[in-house]
Amino acid sequence: MDFAKWISFCSVIILIYIIWQVRKILLLVFTAVVFAITLNLLVEKFCKLGLKRGYGVIIATVIFLIAIALFFVIVVPSLVFQFQELLTLLPQGIDKIIFQIEKIKNNLSPEISDSFPDLEEILPQVQPIINDLLTRGFNFVSGFLGALLSGVLLIALTLMFLVEPTPYKQGFVRLFPAFYRRRITGILNRTEKDLEEWLKDTFIKIIAVSILTFIVLFILGIPLIAVQALLAGILSFTPYIGPIFSIIFPVAIAFIYSPWKPWAILIIYILIFCGVDRIIIPKLRPHRVNLIPANVIIAEVIFASFLGLLGLFLVVPLTIISQILLEEILIKDIFDHWQRKN
Repeated sequence: MDFAKWISFCSVIILIYIIWQVRKILLLVFTAVVFAITLNLLVEKFCKLGLKRGYGVIIATVIFLIAIALFFVIVVPSLVFQFQELLTLLPQGIDKIIFQIEKIKNNLSPEISDSFPDLEEILPQVQPIINDLLTRGFNFVSGFLGALLSGVLLIALTLMFLVEPTPYKQGFVRLFPAFYRRRITGILNRTEKDLEEWLKDTFIKIIAVSILTFIVLFILGIPLIAVQALLAGILSFTPYIGPIFSIIFPVAIAFIYSPWKPWAILIIYILIFCGVDRIIIPKLRPHRVNLIPANVIIAEVIFASFLGLLGLFLVVPLTIISQILLEEILIKDIFDHWQRKN
């Protein structure tokens, strides 16, 4: 390897190290990009109605800021109260679940019951994993001040990317060699389009899951319907893992009131999530972004391990981008043009 190749190799290693050190900031920027693309969908709707883009951006920005203000002034206090009630009832429900599992184990033969793990030993092992996942967030300063600063910075970046995205996009493209800039522009355009399609699918999923969950819990008479329906909708943002966590709350609380309602909720929740993914979204969105389930699960493990809770929450857009980069750059631009030297 000659000197120039050594310099290139070392430069790549240094770049990877720098990216790793600033990964929290990059994740925050990526979150702002996702929000900006989301608001841009609203701007495009206004443009189709005949408004100029500048006016559409202003209206979308005002709607965004008003929605945030109303959420914190009206929705958050009610949700905090219900969530506190939910956390109060959850331990009682979990105790009921443990009691039922122990009851089932006692009815089994000793050989079979001894093969089941002890829940009292499992729960302390799960707690460090959850704590580690939460501590891998992107707060720049710990506590309330860090969350506030991160939120303000996120909103500011989102609005800047929305108002004038072209300079940021051109600046990113100029980081690459001149001969490759046209290619990078095409990759960025494809990435933006796929993210927009995924966001449209996600909006439908969140709304459908929230409404159906609210109806089911209302019919079964489970308390704290609003917060549980909202949690189910938000957690559906993260495939597979999100729905599993959303089921825990209503099932645990239902054990307090009835022995059969938890099983009904479990079955209906599974039908809701499968029905939304397999029936509702494909009918409404025939050109949806398709991801291989195994790839999503692997990505959830990887991004949660390295980026924490926010990485897990943003696993689908991160997976979409990773898939496009692997396909367009690694496979098409490198492997497909690899020439074996004799």
